Amino acid sequence: MLRGALTLSMLVLALTLALPVFAAHHEGKDYDSMKGDDKMAVMEGTLICVQVNESGDVETMSEFSECAGTVVMVGSDKEVAIAAKKDDMKGMKGGKQTVSGELAGHTRGYVLASQSALGEEGAKEASVSGTIVCLLPNYEDGSVDPVVATSPCGEKDPHLHIVVTGGGQVYALHGSEEAISKLESSSDRKNVELQGKVLGDQGAWVLYVN
Repeated sequence: MLRGALTLSMLVLALTLALPVFAAHHEGKDYDSMKGDDKMAVMEGTLICVQVNESGDVETMSEFSECAGTVVMVGSDKEVAIAAKKDDMKGMKGGKQTVSGELAGHTRGYVLASQSALGEEGAKEASVSGTIVCLLPNYEDGSVDPVVATSPCGEKDPHLHIVVTGGGQVYALHGSEEAISKLESSSDRKNVELQGKVLGDQGAWVLYVN
């Protein structure tokens, strides 16, 4: 009986440690080093749609059945990630839920994705121009606050970034820790031109910046 209880305790501990260990395994990886990864992770939290409304302003919605921008998971364990689920985006709805996928990146740019969203097929070099927007997380409310910073944002708590083009297209920004740190250290936010690889589809565009 004691042996069974100890075995169960060890199993629970192993499952509890699985996500942090996996996240550390991906720390600082860029697009080219992530292509072969097939580790899975599970995040619990609130799905938020970040998109541009008819007035041209960036808005967030926790209730949606379709998203024309990008979907963000605000995790209950105080982690935030882009939810780039290309295969089943139509089945993703807003609100509190559990999402599984491949977790890649670092604390300033996690992407929780389906295999097709991170896959090499369809990736293309691109230049994207627009406004860089910080998505500052509020873990108590399960939300993000879109802010166009007027100064370097690296001193803020770890957060995600998007770039919004003049036509209202939203791209989630991702890249190595060095690339994101460089982006955060700049005061330039409007009319910025970014080079990288574009992956995904409508509602799940990801730009891996160089």
